[in-house]
Amino acid sequence: MKVRLLLAALAASLLVPLAPAAATAGPHHPPPPAGSYAECEPGTPAVAPATQTYYDPALPQLGPKPLPRRGAVGRLLHGYHRFGSLDRDAFVAEYLDAQQRFIYPPNDGFVTHGDMVDRHPLELQPRARLDRFGFPGGTFLAPLGASFGQRALPPQSLNTPEGAPQANYHVYCVLKPFSVDAGPAAPWFGQPGLGTQYKLMPQYLPEAGGALSVTWLLAHGYLVEEKPVVRK
Repeated sequence: MKVRLLLAALAASLLVPLAPAAATAGPHHPPPPAGSYAECEPGTPAVAPATQTYYDPALPQLGPKPLPRRGAVGRLLHGYHRFGSLDRDAFVAEYLDAQQRFIYPPNDGFVTHGDMVDRHPLELQPRARLDRFGFPGGTFLAPLGASFGQRALPPQSLNTPEGAPQANYHVYCVLKPFSVDAGPAAPWFGQPGLGTQYKLMPQYLPEAGGALSVTWLLAHGYLVEEKPVVRK
């Protein structure tokens, strides 16, 4: 009898479900910037006063003085130093040529490891937010909100041309998918870089021919401009 009771108890215990093991925390992926995948909201950024004062009036390529500290651009300049760890003369000697034009990094500015360029095709999806410093005739974009230092751009990119928004900064929303080359920006211009950059490539949009640019994407319904969101 006792043997039967022990066997019955053992059988019952086998039917009791085990408590699930505690989940192991996976790698943390920070959320995209607020509103990155909300519906697109077309808008036009406000025109800002053109830059009137420069760090060096003889070399406006060295950017405005003072630097923007407020608005959508100001928040991207947190921790930014105009020449990085260099002084003015060392920066000019390293990054400007004899015609006082900036010397840009090779391989479209992507990080390079020996003979390997760190870039790969990426399809951007509708409602993703992108931005750029500069007129829309260019072919570079970035995920919304990358700091200015992560982009490794020259200080002249902070100048405000006549009739443009502050620092000619623009925000875009993707309306229909298109592909780009994506990868980390090489450290350059005294900046740390390593933020993700996007480069428009004609082979991914052959219908654009040699006219591929942000302007073309806007005209053909791939992108729409939005007003930058100013977070206080």
